[in-house]
Amino acid sequence: MKMPILLEKMMFGFVESQILFVCDELKLFDDLITEGPATLEQLSQRMGLPLSSLERLLIGAHCIKLLEKEGPYYNVNAIWIPFLSRSSDHYCGGKFTHYFKTSYKIFDFLLPAVKTNQPQWEKIGKEAITQSNLDAVYIDHIYENEQSTTDFLSTMWASGYNDSVDLCHQFTFKGCKKLVDLGGANGSFAIAALHKNPDLTAVIMDYPHVRNAAEKKLTEHHCQSRGTFYPGNIFTDSLPLGDVYSIGYLLSDWPESRCVSLLQKVYDHLPPNGIIVILEKFFEDDKSGPYLTAMLNITMLLEMHGTHRSATEYGIWLQNIGFQHIQVTYSAGEKHMITAIK
Repeated sequence: MKMPILLEKMMFGFVESQILFVCDELKLFDDLITEGPATLEQLSQRMGLPLSSLERLLIGAHCIKLLEKEGPYYNVNAIWIPFLSRSSDHYCGGKFTHYFKTSYKIFDFLLPAVKTNQPQWEKIGKEAITQSNLDAVYIDHIYENEQSTTDFLSTMWASGYNDSVDLCHQFTFKGCKKLVDLGGANGSFAIAALHKNPDLTAVIMDYPHVRNAAEKKLTEHHCQSRGTFYPGNIFTDSLPLGDVYSIGYLLSDWPESRCVSLLQKVYDHLPPNGIIVILEKFFEDDKSGPYLTAMLNITMLLEMHGTHRSATEYGIWLQNIGFQHIQVTYSAGEKHMITAIK
């Protein structure tokens, strides 16, 4: 009996993802989009790659429908061009970087992660992450050098900015004066909020390793006069004062006790009627999906001590602390928002 095609695709899913990542890394998609359809020989010459190995890559990319082929000519499948062209506003290749260069390596150890319920950094030559040194996952691993920092922040920006723009068009911060973006990385949410709310100022608080990237993004988006960077550990250091605090895509990194402690800290710093914003990928209440949240939830097992949660679970935390008027706003993308008022 032939194996069902869906099981075959699951078995070779790791091959498909590597074909996607490598084609993007080689800028194969950009070559075809810019220069037009090309033969194997033309691509080999233009890209300086051996014919035999390039042909295998092209055959695989064609088979999984990344590429189209007419006669001897390859081209990018038209439906993917907005997402695979580096010149497109919807280019998603920036999301690949961390998964291609870090997550893919660590996934070789999913079995021991499931057996031990522990991150697996030590299996790829890094220091083990325990409950007593949770911050080391960033300080010693993700931000250990300039390249790893650049790779991770590239993924974070690509994963967060467009959804942040969408959310800031749906939710107004009119009347608010100062946003403090906790763990804001290179500022995808803060910058989106500044663009939509001209009377708002913002502070991005994150580890010192992020300063250069955050300030560069603020300048690129003409927000340097209203946005600043504040170095520090959001869990252990004092927070800048503001009337809006955002916590973007990081509560899923940490255990419940640490998350609730941070939410309480924000509550204590907010003035009356101040706003808290939580940005996350949400599970359905029954944990049946969505697909991307389920996949990244497995990634959290390997890399962090956190888990993805439903909007309802976050809402219960907020309500127990004392927040009111809890509201969920969904973007057209993968990351969504909960707001609540002190």
